[in-house]
Amino acid sequence: RRAYSIGLVAATVGLILMSLSMAYLLIFSGHSEGKKGIKINKLFDIIPVEVKILLLTFGIVLVFAANNFIGQKVLHIYIEKKHWNFANQMLNYASVYIVALPIVFSIVREYKAGLLWKNSYTKVIKESFSVYMLKRSFKKKWGSNFLVLMLVDFIAVTFFLVTTINEKRLLGRLMIFICFIIFLVVNFIIFNKIYKTAIAFDSIADAIKEIASGDTRYRLNEDEFAGREASVVKDLNNISKGFQGAINDQVKSERLKADLITNVSHDIKTPLTSIINYVDLIKREKPENAKIQEYLDILSVKSQHLKNLTEDLVEASKVSSGNISVDLRDIDLVEMINQTNGEFEEKFSEKGLSIISNTPSSGVMIKADGRHLWRVLENLYNNAFKYAAKNSRIYIDVISDNTGATFVIKNISENPLNIRPDELTERFVRGDVSRTTEGSGLGLSIAKSLTILQGGKFEIIIDGDLFKVEIKFEKVA
Repeated sequence: RRAYSIGLVAATVGLILMSLSMAYLLIFSGHSEGKKGIKINKLFDIIPVEVKILLLTFGIVLVFAANNFIGQKVLHIYIEKKHWNFANQMLNYASVYIVALPIVFSIVREYKAGLLWKNSYTKVIKESFSVYMLKRSFKKKWGSNFLVLMLVDFIAVTFFLVTTINEKRLLGRLMIFICFIIFLVVNFIIFNKIYKTAIAFDSIADAIKEIASGDTRYRLNEDEFAGREASVVKDLNNISKGFQGAINDQVKSERLKADLITNVSHDIKTPLTSIINYVDLIKREKPENAKIQEYLDILSVKSQHLKNLTEDLVEASKVSSGNISVDLRDIDLVEMINQTNGEFEEKFSEKGLSIISNTPSSGVMIKADGRHLWRVLENLYNNAFKYAAKNSRIYIDVISDNTGATFVIKNISENPLNIRPDELTERFVRGDVSRTTEGSGLGLSIAKSLTILQGGKFEIIIDGDLFKVEIKFEKVA
Protein backbone atom coordinates (compact mmCIF):
# COMPACT_ATOMS: atom_id res chain seq x y z
CA ARG A 1 0.00 0.00 0.00
CA ARG A 2 2.86 2.36 0.85
CA ALA A 3 4.45 1.71 -2.52
CA TYR A 4 1.11 2.40 -4.21
CA SER A 5 0.77 5.71 -2.36
CA ILE A 6 4.30 6.74 -3.24
CA GLY A 7 3.70 5.79 -6.86
CA LEU A 8 0.44 7.76 -7.00
CA VAL A 9 2.10 10.86 -5.58
CA ALA A 10 5.03 10.51 -7.94
CA ALA A 11 2.67 10.07 -10.90
CA THR A 12 0.65 13.14 -9.89
CA VAL A 13 3.76 15.27 -9.46
CA GLY A 14 5.13 14.00 -12.73
CA LEU A 15 1.86 14.79 -14.53
CA ILE A 16 1.86 18.32 -13.13
CA LEU A 17 5.49 18.89 -14.09
CA MET A 18 4.87 17.46 -17.55
CA SER A 19 1.82 19.75 -18.03
CA LEU A 20 3.79 22.80 -16.92
CA SER A 21 6.73 21.95 -19.15
CA MET A 22 4.36 21.30 -22.06
CA ALA A 23 2.62 24.64 -21.51
CA TYR A 24 6.01 26.39 -21.34
CA LEU A 25 7.17 24.77 -24.55
CA LEU A 26 3.89 25.57 -26.34
CA ILE A 27 4.04 29.22 -25.29
CA PHE A 28 7.69 29.80 -26.19
CA SER A 29 7.87 27.48 -29.18
CA GLY A 30 9.05 29.43 -32.24
CA HIS A 31 10.51 32.30 -30.23
CA SER A 32 14.25 33.01 -30.28
CA GLU A 33 16.08 35.12 -27.75
CA GLY A 34 16.80 38.61 -29.05
CA LYS A 35 14.71 38.12 -32.21
CA LYS A 36 11.20 39.30 -33.01
CA GLY A 37 8.66 37.19 -34.80
CA ILE A 38 8.22 33.45 -35.05
CA LYS A 39 11.07 31.28 -36.24
CA ILE A 40 9.86 28.33 -38.30
CA ASN A 41 11.48 25.31 -39.83
CA LYS A 42 11.40 26.08 -43.55
CA LEU A 43 11.43 22.40 -44.46
CA PHE A 44 8.85 20.95 -42.07
CA ASP A 45 6.68 23.80 -40.75
CA ILE A 46 5.45 24.87 -44.21
CA ILE A 47 3.92 21.43 -44.86
CA PRO A 48 0.08 21.68 -44.89
CA VAL A 49 -1.51 20.75 -41.57
CA GLU A 50 -3.61 18.04 -43.22
CA VAL A 51 -0.43 16.27 -44.37
CA LYS A 52 1.01 16.50 -40.85
CA ILE A 53 -2.13 14.95 -39.39
CA LEU A 54 -1.92 12.14 -41.94
CA LEU A 55 1.76 11.64 -41.10
CA LEU A 56 0.90 11.55 -37.40
CA THR A 57 -1.85 8.98 -38.00
CA PHE A 58 0.39 6.89 -40.23
CA GLY A 59 3.25 7.14 -37.70
CA ILE A 60 1.05 6.04 -34.78
CA VAL A 61 -0.22 3.03 -36.75
CA LEU A 62 3.36 2.05 -37.67
CA VAL A 63 4.51 2.54 -34.06
CA PHE A 64 1.74 0.30 -32.74
CA ALA A 65 2.65 -2.36 -35.29
CA ALA A 66 6.37 -2.06 -34.44
CA ASN A 67 5.68 -2.08 -30.68
CA ASN A 68 3.66 -5.27 -31.07
CA PHE A 69 6.68 -6.89 -32.68
CA ILE A 70 9.11 -5.45 -30.09
CA GLY A 71 6.86 -6.52 -27.22
CA GLN A 72 6.78 -10.10 -28.45
CA LYS A 73 10.46 -10.40 -29.39
CA VAL A 74 12.25 -8.20 -26.83
CA LEU A 75 10.24 -7.02 -23.81
CA HIS A 76 8.70 -10.39 -23.10
CA ILE A 77 12.18 -11.84 -22.73
CA TYR A 78 13.29 -9.45 -19.95
CA ILE A 79 9.97 -8.68 -18.22
CA GLU A 80 7.79 -11.00 -16.21
CA LYS A 81 4.58 -12.13 -17.85
CA LYS A 82 2.35 -10.39 -15.31
CA HIS A 83 3.84 -6.99 -16.36
CA TRP A 84 3.56 -7.53 -20.14
CA ASN A 85 0.37 -5.48 -20.63
CA PHE A 86 1.69 -2.58 -18.56
CA ALA A 87 5.01 -2.65 -20.41
CA ASN A 88 3.26 -2.68 -23.79
CA GLN A 89 1.05 0.28 -22.78
CA MET A 90 4.00 2.32 -21.53
CA LEU A 91 5.91 1.55 -24.71
CA ASN A 92 2.94 2.70 -26.83
CA TYR A 93 2.52 5.90 -24.79
CA ALA A 94 6.22 6.72 -25.05
CA SER A 95 6.29 5.99 -28.78
CA VAL A 96 3.19 8.13 -29.46
CA TYR A 97 4.72 10.94 -27.38
CA ILE A 98 7.96 10.82 -29.36
CA VAL A 99 6.15 10.73 -32.73
CA ALA A 100 3.51 13.36 -31.88
CA LEU A 101 5.72 15.91 -30.11
CA PRO A 102 7.55 17.36 -33.16
CA ILE A 103 4.37 17.41 -35.25
CA VAL A 104 2.32 19.16 -32.54
CA PHE A 105 5.02 21.80 -32.00
CA SER A 106 5.29 22.31 -35.75
CA ILE A 107 1.53 22.94 -35.95
CA VAL A 108 1.80 25.40 -33.03
CA ARG A 109 4.62 27.34 -34.72
CA GLU A 110 2.69 27.38 -37.99
CA TYR A 111 -0.36 28.77 -36.17
CA LYS A 112 1.69 31.47 -34.45
CA ALA A 113 3.27 32.50 -37.75
CA GLY A 114 -0.17 32.83 -39.38
CA LEU A 115 0.55 30.06 -41.88
CA LEU A 116 -1.79 27.37 -40.55
CA TRP A 117 -4.77 28.42 -42.69
CA LYS A 118 -2.71 29.94 -45.50
CA ASN A 119 -0.80 26.70 -46.17
CA SER A 120 -3.70 24.33 -45.57
CA TYR A 121 -5.42 22.22 -48.18
CA THR A 122 -8.72 23.11 -46.49
CA LYS A 123 -8.32 26.67 -47.76
CA VAL A 124 -7.67 25.41 -51.28
CA ILE A 125 -10.74 23.16 -51.14
CA LYS A 126 -12.88 25.99 -49.73
CA GLU A 127 -11.81 28.31 -52.54
CA SER A 128 -12.48 25.58 -55.08
CA PHE A 129 -15.90 24.87 -53.61
CA SER A 130 -16.82 28.56 -53.63
CA VAL A 131 -17.51 28.24 -57.35
CA TYR A 132 -20.22 25.70 -56.56
CA MET A 133 -22.24 28.40 -54.82
CA LEU A 134 -22.91 29.99 -58.21
CA LYS A 135 -26.43 29.42 -59.47
CA ARG A 136 -25.93 27.70 -62.78
CA SER A 137 -27.92 25.31 -64.92
CA PHE A 138 -26.43 22.11 -66.24
CA LYS A 139 -26.97 20.82 -69.71
CA LYS A 140 -27.74 17.15 -70.36
CA LYS A 141 -24.15 16.59 -71.39
CA TRP A 142 -22.75 17.59 -67.99
CA GLY A 143 -25.53 15.73 -66.17
CA SER A 144 -24.49 12.51 -67.88
CA ASN A 145 -20.85 13.12 -66.90
CA PHE A 146 -21.85 13.45 -63.25
CA LEU A 147 -23.93 10.28 -63.44
CA VAL A 148 -20.94 8.36 -64.80
CA LEU A 149 -18.72 9.79 -62.04
CA MET A 150 -21.25 8.82 -59.34
CA LEU A 151 -21.48 5.29 -60.75
CA VAL A 152 -17.68 4.92 -60.66
CA ASP A 153 -17.65 6.30 -57.09
CA PHE A 154 -20.29 3.80 -55.99
CA ILE A 155 -18.34 0.88 -57.46
CA ALA A 156 -15.06 2.09 -55.93
CA VAL A 157 -16.53 2.69 -52.45
CA THR A 158 -18.15 -0.75 -52.53
CA PHE A 159 -14.79 -2.29 -53.48
CA PHE A 160 -12.99 -0.51 -50.61
CA LEU A 161 -15.61 -1.61 -48.07
CA VAL A 162 -15.50 -5.25 -49.15
CA THR A 163 -11.69 -5.26 -49.20
CA THR A 164 -11.47 -3.64 -45.76
CA ILE A 165 -13.90 -6.16 -44.24
CA ASN A 166 -11.96 -9.11 -45.67
CA GLU A 167 -8.55 -7.72 -44.72
CA LYS A 168 -7.55 -8.83 -41.21
CA ARG A 169 -4.05 -7.36 -41.00
CA LEU A 170 -3.59 -3.86 -39.59
CA LEU A 171 -0.96 -2.94 -42.19
CA GLY A 172 -3.24 -4.13 -44.98
CA ARG A 173 -6.08 -1.98 -43.71
CA LEU A 174 -3.70 0.96 -43.47
CA MET A 175 -2.73 0.56 -47.12
CA ILE A 176 -6.42 0.33 -48.08
CA PHE A 177 -7.05 3.54 -46.12
CA ILE A 178 -4.20 5.32 -47.92
CA CYS A 179 -5.52 4.15 -51.30
CA PHE A 180 -8.98 5.39 -50.34
CA ILE A 181 -7.58 8.83 -49.47
CA ILE A 182 -5.80 8.96 -52.84
CA PHE A 183 -9.05 7.92 -54.52
CA LEU A 184 -10.93 10.76 -52.79
CA VAL A 185 -8.32 13.30 -53.93
CA VAL A 186 -8.44 12.08 -57.55
CA ASN A 187 -12.24 11.98 -57.39
CA PHE A 188 -12.35 15.58 -56.18
CA ILE A 189 -10.01 16.70 -58.96
CA ILE A 190 -12.22 15.06 -61.61
CA PHE A 191 -15.40 16.45 -60.05
CA ASN A 192 -13.87 19.91 -59.83
CA LYS A 193 -12.79 19.78 -63.48
CA ILE A 194 -16.24 18.70 -64.70
CA TYR A 195 -18.01 21.31 -62.60
CA LYS A 196 -15.71 24.18 -63.58
CA THR A 197 -16.04 23.24 -67.25
CA ALA A 198 -19.82 23.30 -66.90
CA ILE A 199 -19.64 26.68 -65.14
CA ALA A 200 -17.37 28.01 -67.90
CA PHE A 201 -19.76 26.92 -70.66
CA ASP A 202 -22.73 28.39 -68.78
CA SER A 203 -20.87 31.69 -68.38
CA ILE A 204 -20.02 31.74 -72.08
CA ALA A 205 -23.65 30.96 -72.97
CA ASP A 206 -24.84 33.81 -70.72
CA ALA A 207 -22.34 36.17 -72.35
CA ILE A 208 -23.55 35.22 -75.84
CA LYS A 209 -27.16 35.92 -74.77
CA GLU A 210 -26.19 39.30 -73.34
CA ILE A 211 -24.31 40.30 -76.48
CA ALA A 212 -27.14 39.02 -78.71
CA SER A 213 -29.62 41.13 -76.71
CA GLY A 214 -27.62 44.26 -77.53
CA ASP A 215 -25.24 44.63 -74.57
CA THR A 216 -22.04 44.93 -76.59
CA ARG A 217 -20.13 46.19 -73.54
CA TYR A 218 -20.51 42.81 -71.80
CA ARG A 219 -17.12 41.22 -71.09
CA LEU A 220 -15.94 38.01 -69.43
CA ASN A 221 -12.88 37.93 -67.18
CA GLU A 222 -10.34 35.91 -69.17
CA ASP A 223 -8.33 35.15 -66.01
CA GLU A 224 -11.21 33.01 -64.67
CA PHE A 225 -10.95 30.53 -67.57
CA ALA A 226 -8.33 28.05 -68.68
CA GLY A 227 -7.57 25.87 -71.68
CA ARG A 228 -9.95 25.87 -74.61
CA GLU A 229 -12.53 27.88 -72.66
CA ALA A 230 -10.02 30.72 -72.21
CA SER A 231 -9.46 30.82 -75.98
CA VAL A 232 -13.22 30.90 -76.62
CA VAL A 233 -13.71 33.68 -74.05
CA LYS A 234 -10.91 35.72 -75.62
CA ASP A 235 -12.49 35.39 -79.08
CA LEU A 236 -15.92 36.24 -77.66
CA ASN A 237 -14.58 39.38 -75.98
CA ASN A 238 -12.92 40.37 -79.26
CA ILE A 239 -16.24 39.89 -81.09
CA SER A 240 -17.97 42.03 -78.47
CA LYS A 241 -15.31 44.72 -78.84
CA GLY A 242 -15.73 44.56 -82.62
CA PHE A 243 -19.49 45.02 -82.31
CA GLN A 244 -19.00 47.90 -79.91
CA GLY A 245 -16.51 49.53 -82.27
CA ALA A 246 -18.87 49.13 -85.23
CA ILE A 247 -21.75 50.61 -83.22
CA ASN A 248 -19.61 53.54 -82.09
CA ASP A 249 -18.56 54.17 -85.69
CA GLN A 250 -22.19 53.98 -86.82
CA VAL A 251 -23.32 56.38 -84.09
CA LYS A 252 -20.49 58.73 -84.97
CA SER A 253 -21.44 58.52 -88.64
CA GLU A 254 -25.11 59.24 -87.85
CA ARG A 255 -24.15 62.23 -85.76
CA LEU A 256 -21.88 63.55 -88.48
CA LYS A 257 -24.71 63.17 -91.00
CA ALA A 258 -27.11 64.87 -88.59
CA ASP A 259 -24.67 67.74 -88.09
CA LEU A 260 -24.16 68.01 -91.84
CA ILE A 261 -27.91 68.04 -92.51
CA THR A 262 -28.44 70.61 -89.75
CA ASN A 263 -25.70 72.88 -91.07
CA VAL A 264 -26.78 72.57 -94.70
CA SER A 265 -30.43 73.06 -93.76
CA HIS A 266 -29.50 76.17 -91.80
CA ASP A 267 -27.56 77.50 -94.79
CA ILE A 268 -30.56 76.81 -97.05
CA LYS A 269 -33.09 78.19 -94.59
CA THR A 270 -31.57 81.69 -94.46
CA PRO A 271 -31.86 82.50 -98.21
CA LEU A 272 -35.12 80.53 -98.39
CA THR A 273 -36.66 82.79 -95.75
CA SER A 274 -35.61 85.78 -97.82
CA ILE A 275 -37.21 84.25 -100.93
CA ILE A 276 -40.48 83.62 -99.09
CA ASN A 277 -40.49 87.16 -97.69
CA TYR A 278 -39.77 88.78 -101.06
CA VAL A 279 -42.43 86.67 -102.77
CA ASP A 280 -44.88 87.86 -100.13
CA LEU A 281 -43.82 91.49 -100.67
CA ILE A 282 -44.27 91.20 -104.44
CA LYS A 283 -47.72 89.64 -103.95
CA ARG A 284 -48.69 92.61 -101.78
CA GLU A 285 -47.88 94.90 -104.70
CA LYS A 286 -50.71 93.14 -106.56
CA PRO A 287 -49.17 92.98 -110.02
CA GLU A 288 -51.72 93.45 -112.81
CA ASN A 289 -50.19 90.82 -115.03
CA ALA A 290 -52.12 87.55 -114.41
CA LYS A 291 -49.16 85.42 -115.48
CA ILE A 292 -46.90 87.07 -112.91
CA GLN A 293 -49.55 86.49 -110.24
CA GLU A 294 -49.74 82.82 -111.23
CA TYR A 295 -45.97 82.46 -111.10
CA LEU A 296 -45.89 84.08 -107.67
CA ASP A 297 -48.51 81.63 -106.38
CA ILE A 298 -46.48 78.67 -107.64
CA LEU A 299 -43.29 80.15 -106.22
CA SER A 300 -45.00 80.69 -102.86
CA VAL A 301 -46.26 77.09 -102.69
CA LYS A 302 -42.93 75.55 -103.74
CA SER A 303 -40.84 77.72 -101.42
CA GLN A 304 -43.13 76.83 -98.53
CA HIS A 305 -42.78 73.16 -99.47
CA LEU A 306 -39.01 73.53 -99.50
CA LYS A 307 -39.15 75.18 -96.07
CA ASN A 308 -41.23 72.31 -94.68
CA LEU A 309 -38.83 69.78 -96.21
CA THR A 310 -35.87 71.56 -94.61
CA GLU A 311 -37.55 71.50 -91.20
CA ASP A 312 -38.43 67.81 -91.62
CA LEU A 313 -34.84 67.01 -92.55
CA VAL A 314 -33.52 68.69 -89.42
CA GLU A 315 -36.03 66.90 -87.19
CA ALA A 316 -35.44 63.53 -88.85
CA SER A 317 -31.70 63.85 -88.35
CA LYS A 318 -32.16 64.76 -84.69
CA VAL A 319 -34.47 61.81 -84.05
CA SER A 320 -32.23 59.29 -85.84
CA SER A 321 -29.13 60.43 -83.97
CA GLY A 322 -30.90 60.48 -80.60
CA ASN A 323 -30.06 64.16 -80.24
CA ILE A 324 -33.50 65.03 -78.90
CA SER A 325 -34.90 65.34 -75.39
CA VAL A 326 -38.04 63.62 -74.11
CA ASP A 327 -40.13 64.95 -71.21
CA LEU A 328 -42.68 62.26 -70.34
CA ARG A 329 -45.77 63.51 -68.52
CA ASP A 330 -49.35 62.41 -67.87
CA ILE A 331 -51.38 63.39 -70.95
CA ASP A 332 -55.08 62.89 -71.72
CA LEU A 333 -55.00 61.16 -75.12
CA VAL A 334 -58.73 61.77 -75.76
CA GLU A 335 -58.37 65.50 -75.14
CA MET A 336 -55.31 65.61 -77.41
CA ILE A 337 -57.20 63.83 -80.22
CA ASN A 338 -60.21 66.14 -79.91
CA GLN A 339 -57.94 69.18 -80.14
CA THR A 340 -56.19 67.75 -83.21
CA ASN A 341 -59.56 67.03 -84.86
CA GLY A 342 -60.53 70.65 -84.33
CA GLU A 343 -57.21 71.88 -85.76
CA PHE A 344 -57.56 69.86 -88.98
CA GLU A 345 -61.32 70.02 -89.53
CA GLU A 346 -61.15 73.14 -91.70
CA LYS A 347 -58.13 71.88 -93.62
CA PHE A 348 -59.80 68.53 -94.34
CA SER A 349 -62.87 70.31 -95.67
CA GLU A 350 -60.75 71.71 -98.53
CA LYS A 351 -60.66 68.18 -100.03
CA GLY A 352 -64.12 67.21 -98.87
CA LEU A 353 -62.73 65.00 -96.11
CA SER A 354 -64.86 64.44 -93.03
CA ILE A 355 -63.67 63.15 -89.65
CA ILE A 356 -65.56 60.24 -88.05
CA SER A 357 -64.30 60.19 -84.45
CA ASN A 358 -64.96 57.40 -81.97
CA THR A 359 -63.38 58.18 -78.60
CA PRO A 360 -64.26 57.28 -74.99
CA SER A 361 -66.43 59.74 -73.10
CA SER A 362 -63.92 59.85 -70.24
CA GLY A 363 -60.27 60.72 -70.50
CA VAL A 364 -57.51 58.17 -71.17
CA MET A 365 -54.24 59.10 -69.46
CA ILE A 366 -50.91 58.04 -70.99
CA LYS A 367 -47.23 58.80 -70.42
CA ALA A 368 -45.93 60.87 -73.33
CA ASP A 369 -44.14 64.04 -74.35
CA GLY A 370 -46.85 66.54 -75.34
CA ARG A 371 -44.69 68.30 -77.92
CA HIS A 372 -43.55 65.08 -79.62
CA LEU A 373 -47.01 63.49 -79.44
CA TRP A 374 -48.49 66.53 -81.16
CA ARG A 375 -45.89 66.21 -83.93
CA VAL A 376 -46.78 62.52 -84.36
CA LEU A 377 -50.49 63.31 -84.66
CA GLU A 378 -49.80 66.27 -86.94
CA ASN A 379 -47.77 64.09 -89.31
CA LEU A 380 -50.46 61.38 -89.37
CA TYR A 381 -53.27 63.87 -90.03
CA ASN A 382 -51.20 65.62 -92.71
CA ASN A 383 -50.48 62.24 -94.28
CA ALA A 384 -54.22 61.53 -94.39
CA PHE A 385 -54.88 64.94 -95.94
CA LYS A 386 -52.25 64.44 -98.64
CA TYR A 387 -53.06 60.87 -99.69
CA ALA A 388 -56.73 60.21 -98.78
CA ALA A 389 -59.26 60.03 -101.62
CA LYS A 390 -61.23 63.26 -102.10
CA ASN A 391 -64.70 63.45 -100.57
CA SER A 392 -63.97 60.44 -98.33
CA ARG A 393 -63.94 59.91 -94.58
CA ILE A 394 -61.11 59.82 -92.05
CA TYR A 395 -61.83 57.43 -89.18
CA ILE A 396 -60.33 58.27 -85.80
CA ASP A 397 -60.56 55.78 -82.90
CA VAL A 398 -59.18 55.71 -79.36
CA ILE A 399 -59.29 52.25 -77.78
CA SER A 400 -58.65 51.79 -74.07
CA ASP A 401 -58.29 48.29 -72.60
CA ASN A 402 -56.13 46.28 -70.23
CA THR A 403 -53.23 46.22 -72.71
CA GLY A 404 -52.99 50.02 -72.98
CA ALA A 405 -54.32 52.97 -74.98
CA THR A 406 -54.38 52.77 -78.79
CA PHE A 407 -54.93 55.57 -81.30
CA VAL A 408 -56.12 54.46 -84.76
CA ILE A 409 -56.43 56.57 -87.92
CA LYS A 410 -57.87 55.06 -91.15
CA ASN A 411 -58.48 56.41 -94.62
CA ILE A 412 -59.01 55.23 -98.20
CA SER A 413 -55.99 56.02 -100.36
CA GLU A 414 -56.45 57.99 -103.53
CA ASN A 415 -53.66 56.06 -105.24
CA PRO A 416 -53.03 52.29 -105.26
CA LEU A 417 -50.87 51.19 -102.32
CA ASN A 418 -48.49 48.79 -104.06
CA ILE A 419 -45.96 48.96 -101.26
CA ARG A 420 -45.15 47.10 -98.05
CA PRO A 421 -46.13 48.80 -94.75
CA ASP A 422 -42.56 48.73 -93.42
CA GLU A 423 -41.30 50.57 -96.51
CA LEU A 424 -43.57 53.54 -95.80
CA THR A 425 -41.69 54.32 -92.58
CA GLU A 426 -38.35 54.50 -94.38
CA ARG A 427 -36.96 57.92 -95.15
CA PHE A 428 -38.03 59.60 -98.40
CA VAL A 429 -40.44 56.77 -99.27
CA ARG A 430 -43.91 57.96 -100.27
CA GLY A 431 -47.20 56.23 -101.02
CA ASP A 432 -47.47 58.49 -104.07
CA VAL A 433 -44.85 56.86 -106.27
CA SER A 434 -45.32 59.46 -109.01
CA ARG A 435 -44.57 62.18 -106.42
CA THR A 436 -47.24 64.56 -107.68
CA THR A 437 -48.20 65.58 -104.13
CA GLU A 438 -46.36 67.87 -101.73
CA GLY A 439 -45.09 65.14 -99.37
CA SER A 440 -41.44 64.80 -98.42
CA GLY A 441 -41.43 61.11 -97.52
CA LEU A 442 -40.32 61.89 -93.96
CA GLY A 443 -43.60 62.32 -92.09
CA LEU A 444 -44.29 58.67 -91.23
CA SER A 445 -40.62 58.00 -90.50
CA ILE A 446 -40.52 60.89 -88.02
CA ALA A 447 -43.85 59.83 -86.49
CA LYS A 448 -42.62 56.27 -85.93
CA SER A 449 -39.29 57.38 -84.46
CA LEU A 450 -40.94 59.87 -82.09
CA THR A 451 -43.50 57.26 -80.98
CA ILE A 452 -40.79 54.72 -80.16
CA LEU A 453 -38.77 57.45 -78.44
CA GLN A 454 -41.72 57.98 -76.06
CA GLY A 455 -41.98 54.25 -75.31
CA GLY A 456 -44.91 53.60 -77.66
CA LYS A 457 -45.52 51.18 -80.53
CA PHE A 458 -46.14 52.23 -84.13
CA GLU A 459 -47.71 49.98 -86.76
CA ILE A 460 -48.94 50.53 -90.32
CA ILE A 461 -51.57 48.19 -91.79
CA ILE A 462 -52.48 48.15 -95.49
CA ASP A 463 -55.50 46.24 -96.80
CA GLY A 464 -56.08 47.03 -100.46
CA ASP A 465 -56.68 50.80 -100.58
CA LEU A 466 -57.33 50.99 -96.84
CA PHE A 467 -54.48 52.72 -95.03
CA LYS A 468 -54.42 52.31 -91.25
CA VAL A 469 -51.98 53.44 -88.56
CA GLU A 470 -52.03 52.30 -84.93
CA ILE A 471 -49.95 53.86 -82.17
CA LYS A 472 -50.08 52.34 -78.71
CA PHE A 473 -48.99 53.67 -75.32
CA GLU A 474 -49.13 52.30 -71.80
CA LYS A 475 -51.89 53.80 -69.69
CA VAL A 476 -51.18 55.65 -66.48
CA ALA A 477 -52.56 53.75 -63.49
